[in-house]
Amino acid sequence: MTQKVKNANILITGANGGIGIEVVRLLIEQGAKKIYLACRTQKKAEEVISKLPGHEHLLVPIGNFDMTNPKSIASAVEFKPKETLDIVFLQAGGMVVSEGFEFVEINGKCVEKTIQQNAIGGILTFHYLDKKGLISQDARIVFAGGEGARGIPNFIRKPDFKTPKDLEDYISSAEGNYSAIDALGVSKFVSALLVQKLSMNTKSRDILWFSPGLTGGTKGLDALKNPKRFLMKHIGFPIMQFLGVAQGPKRAAMKYVGCLNGEHGKNGDLIGAPEGKAIGKLVDQKPMHPSLTNRKLIDELWAFISEVYGLQNVERKVINKLKLTT
Repeated sequence: MTQKVKNANILITGANGGIGIEVVRLLIEQGAKKIYLACRTQKKAEEVISKLPGHEHLLVPIGNFDMTNPKSIASAVEFKPKETLDIVFLQAGGMVVSEGFEFVEINGKCVEKTIQQNAIGGILTFHYLDKKGLISQDARIVFAGGEGARGIPNFIRKPDFKTPKDLEDYISSAEGNYSAIDALGVSKFVSALLVQKLSMNTKSRDILWFSPGLTGGTKGLDALKNPKRFLMKHIGFPIMQFLGVAQGPKRAAMKYVGCLNGEHGKNGDLIGAPEGKAIGKLVDQKPMHPSLTNRKLIDELWAFISEVYGLQNVERKVINKLKLTT
């Protein structure tokens, strides 16, 4: 049985969330050497430690991992681990509950907020960590996925972009009726494309995208206003869990840790629930939506993101390095 977690140095973003804390708890039980708690603020990271007494020597709190702010992420990775990271788990994010589309300004350009915090924030975190030489060359990198990337009938609309320009226009100037759950699905779709691009540029690491299935009991619904928040958190999701169409944070965390351990997926994989379902047996997501493997869409999206965030030179250096070693 694979045991990548034991004696590993691990970084997890969003460690203070419902799933995050449960993942950290399991990582401790499975013998992780050091766990870096990457949270939006130092206070939130320290709160995680307070909930896990007796393990302070294993846990390192790090603030400023704000997935909506590239400059904040870049400053956050200035920490100096004693050893390089063996596992990086990028799972910070969530829905943007709003009356309409919201955007963040990046280098003078607009980026839809859900995509920024659920997709690009994780990509940038990986990029900045790697640029600093903080990730080992045989590390396992897991991005939190979501079945919304290929759509769920009567729940999340399937992301449908006819051309790369359609997707770029959505990212920079989305219009029309706003649905928080559909926007979340698009963000997971974007994440799946970008993760595949990263996986193409490595030979020794496993970089993959993984979803444990629909999970309730997290902080993802906290932005909803009452009474809707109360109804969803304390009535809706408990009923869904009872019916077996959703799960709690502990069960989701067990699946995530299984993935971190190497039990599910390898480089370039997109893993999640069966087609048409939000939870169930973990399977390959690629056959469920042709656009997930559209190389032109992947390449042009990466070029667009690289231009917006100033990553062109980094991408070129990676490609040249790979060519020199082939």
